[in-house]
Amino acid sequence: MKRNQLHILIFPLLFSTILHAQILNTEVKAKIELSYFEEMVSVTGTAENLDDGIKNLSYTLSVIKKNKQTTNTSNNSQNGEFTLNPNEKKILSTTKINQSTKDEIIILLLIYDDNDVMVGKDRIIVEEKKSDVLNKNETELEITGIVSDDTKTKVGKDFYDIYFSKYNSEAIKGNQIVQIEEQLNIGRTTILKITIDNKLISEFIANPNEEFLSQKAEEAIQITKKYFKDLEKLKNRIEQY
Repeated sequence: MKRNQLHILIFPLLFSTILHAQILNTEVKAKIELSYFEEMVSVTGTAENLDDGIKNLSYTLSVIKKNKQTTNTSNNSQNGEFTLNPNEKKILSTTKINQSTKDEIIILLLIYDDNDVMVGKDRIIVEEKKSDVLNKNETELEITGIVSDDTKTKVGKDFYDIYFSKYNSEAIKGNQIVQIEEQLNIGRTTILKITIDNKLISEFIANPNEEFLSQKAEEAIQITKKYFKDLEKLKNRIEQY
């Protein structure tokens, strides 16, 4: 494929990514609700159908802890499928976390339709004190540097850890969510997929070999960096007009 043809294909892909970010929470609203008891924080993820149609959906509720002293990060995610009747609001998942003064806690709720397209999103940052909870909508808070863990096996988790370590060391801080997803394959194998804002950028059959996983993680990191670089170029080009 010629270079100019490649640019023609990439431009509408990235442009659709920007447009997609503007229509979240219009048909299905994602909402994170918090309550406190001593040093514990109760996290409840909810979804609300904003129109008159029945919707078949899925969700990921992630609790991401960043240690302020060591910069270590952990990610615990809950996933599930559900149906919303017209104008129905439903509790998706509830979890409790221990609030530590050493941690910055990011809570992220993502909702997808039956075509795996993101339709709802909410994000809350929990700081040291209850009064310091930040709850801002999309126009006030830009998501940066989020890598969501949706793996199911030890091999998948090992790949996520390698990829995430490289992501942090490269200081990528992309403003779209990177999702590491693991799906069942023929036999006992699984397929690892890396997507950015629902766009598949890499996939391969999982292999427990550490060298193999490190190589695949490095390849995915290079593709990730190029994706965000091209996205930034597109945004700058649009702002010029």
